[in-house]
Amino acid sequence: MLERYLESRLHVDLACPSTRARCRRVLLLVALIAILSVGDLLVTLTMLNSLGMEEVNPFAAFIIRQQSPLGLVLFKVGSVLGCVSIILVVRHRRQGEVAAWIAAGILTVLTVRWSAYTSEVANFNSTITIGEAQRSQFWLTFGNRRLESAPLP
Repeated sequence: MLERYLESRLHVDLACPSTRARCRRVLLLVALIAILSVGDLLVTLTMLNSLGMEEVNPFAAFIIRQQSPLGLVLFKVGSVLGCVSIILVVRHRRQGEVAAWIAAGILTVLTVRWSAYTSEVANFNSTITIGEAQRSQFWLTFGNRRLESAPLP
């Protein structure tokens, strides 16, 4: 209903080849956004269930501090669905495509950062480094997962 209203207000010409091409590009970007978001959620859950991590999103950090993996999943899915829904409603307009490119770009940078982070964590040579990180008030885990003081193999 909202989409029909917006289309009537925005006078979208779906017969125009450039409009149809924009819609296709936006749909592909939305698929990329969904895939990268699922990857972000899986890596986040993996890190929170193992060594832990710092979360820069204050809403997600609040949910993690409540020890609620389900809450985190619902928050992530809800925020991505909200973003994607808005983009899909305005997919015919230039602003919709720009928003899709920005969201896909942010998630791509986040994916690259996750790759670097997981490589750094894999190179920790002792639990002393991890223990120092875990003493930070910003370090989050699900449960009381603290490593012993013995070095990693």
